Amino acid sequence: MTKQEISNKKDNSKKITCEGGEMFASLEKLYNQVCKMNSNEKGLRHFIIMEEVDENLTIYQYMDLDYLLRLLKKQKYYVKPKKYFSDKHECSLPIKSLFRIAPVGENDNDIKDQTPDDYLIKSRLFRESGNLLTACWTEHNGENVLMWKNFTSKLGVCIKSTIANFIASFKKDNFVICCGRMFYEGIKYHNDKIERVFIKDKAFKGEEEIRFYFIPSDEIDTSKMKGLSIAVDPKVMIDEIILSPYINRIAANKLKTFITEKYNVKVNLSQIELSI
Repeated sequence: MTKQEISNKKDNSKKITCEGGEMFASLEKLYNQVCKMNSNEKGLRHFIIMEEVDENLTIYQYMDLDYLLRLLKKQKYYVKPKKYFSDKHECSLPIKSLFRIAPVGENDNDIKDQTPDDYLIKSRLFRESGNLLTACWTEHNGENVLMWKNFTSKLGVCIKSTIANFIASFKKDNFVICCGRMFYEGIKYHNDKIERVFIKDKAFKGEEEIRFYFIPSDEIDTSKMKGLSIAVDPKVMIDEIILSPYINRIAANKLKTFITEKYNVKVNLSQIELSI
């Protein structure tokens, strides 16, 4: 597949069916409520982009060099369930989000109607969302020293793409891809099932994350997976590779030449100057 703009939105595209439990069904519901559906020119790949996100938005992902080289050589992109992320609230609701606290004396029927089972169901549904295969990118424009330190080793890289090109790079159509912008307000009692999977704590605000969820269209049990490699076309996915400022300049120039010549992709050295 060559790089191309995703075709015009289709208001009456065929309905998505998602396997894998109530959380996946909830993401299907999102399509009808707050999302728009797109497809490539052949109408084969289906994905959902939340309304406030532009499909042509430039996005970046920081990773270790060995992961990039596997991506380029094997043409496989690795995603893993979000329950394996370091933030424990990716699959466990904060206690304060389970209960609504009303002022003393306030007559709140919503609280009265809640039963212990309601709280258990709410907690279970969010725990199940930890099985969602997930890819995390950032919309932060330009390099970020904290990103280099937090998401890569000394031998790190940053790949640049757009939402449209990232989605178009996947070779097979056995996933529905749901894309949205993360919000950093902390999960609250009133947030619904969909909102909860696009909310993080305020402490993560600097990530400016754009998140992709991969929902199997076949019957794949992601609850037992550590991760999954999906076939992609790296030349479609990657617009540019930036080498870490922590890599020695002489080594970085040799690495740039090697990757450019072997894989025919654009490679640049970091613009950040550090004493190493």
